[in-house]
Amino acid sequence: MGWAMGRTVRLGMGIVVALAGVNALVALQASALPRYSARYEQKCGLCHLNPTGGGLRTAYATQKLVPEEFAWSKAKPGVIAGIEPRISKNILIGTDFRELYLGSNAPNPQRNFFQMQGDIYFNFQLDPKVALYYDRGTTDTRELFGLDYLTPIFYVKAGRFVPSYGWKFDDHTMFVRSELGFMPPANSDVGVELGAYPGRFDVQLGVVNGARGSTLDNDTRVATALNAGYRFHLGPFGVAAGVSGYDDPSALLKFDSGGGHGYLTLKNLTWVGQADVFRRAPAGEAVTRGFVTSHELTCLLRQGLELMGTYDFYDPDKDHATGAKTRWGGGISVMPQSYLVLEFLERRTTFENGIAYSGDDAYESVVQLHLLY
Repeated sequence: MGWAMGRTVRLGMGIVVALAGVNALVALQASALPRYSARYEQKCGLCHLNPTGGGLRTAYATQKLVPEEFAWSKAKPGVIAGIEPRISKNILIGTDFRELYLGSNAPNPQRNFFQMQGDIYFNFQLDPKVALYYDRGTTDTRELFGLDYLTPIFYVKAGRFVPSYGWKFDDHTMFVRSELGFMPPANSDVGVELGAYPGRFDVQLGVVNGARGSTLDNDTRVATALNAGYRFHLGPFGVAAGVSGYDDPSALLKFDSGGGHGYLTLKNLTWVGQADVFRRAPAGEAVTRGFVTSHELTCLLRQGLELMGTYDFYDPDKDHATGAKTRWGGGISVMPQSYLVLEFLERRTTFENGIAYSGDDAYESVVQLHLLY
């Protein structure tokens, strides 16, 4: 338990420092991508066609929420009337384009400009309850699934999709995404998912091949993913608490993980966080158990302008001092128009070098251009 206490103390100190830094600037109300869900205290399906979030936005989000409530400059009625994501009565279209400029003091030929995302989305509404969803990206990222709402609060999904696990942070370099295998392009899998949204509770259970990024399975075993959460109020705070689990019993590499995630929002401040333990058991090798956590704290300075702070920690073997890494970040996100987001971040990554895991400490400057529709 010594490792857990040490990590918990460090994590608690990190959150306190981040909160103090934001409070010193202003005490307002927040929003974001999982943080949009927190701000509105709603499920991800409020803004996205995919009930687990990410990808194509709903017509309601594209035509109302984003231009009227998210962007710095509220769109005029004539402009809003001209935003029409439907190319026919039953076909909805959307897109996301992101390009980064990444500067760092660490020598790496992959720095400078990087096209992180170029996705185009289609949703074919086959009848009022059944849809065919398609997402294709420039880096071979893809999702293609059928979605059937059997009742207003219960659905079944079949095809290729990203298994529902924890928070779907839009920054896929957050350690709970990158280190647990949810970083594109190899983050989607083929299978079936069941989901339900009774009241403030939501739950998803997926059964997939356990071969993320591959078209075909490589053994006869399947993986399972469970994600559940509950939204409530605690005095003036909006709160969500959830649990996730993933189990892949592959013969070559058994992998399982589990943990908790949640949010806490008060006026213009929103914290979104996740922490997981995991276990890797390669065939014929020793089992290792690790710990990973990611946190994002945002402050909405005014509509369309947010102050951001992030914290990530990753230890691939929590039982032995074999190496670990920590990353702090901070910056701003501005949405001048409903189709444009700019982010400016400074990040510091440090390593506790060990016999199995090591790296060079680095400072990073990240500038992101995001075009969306």
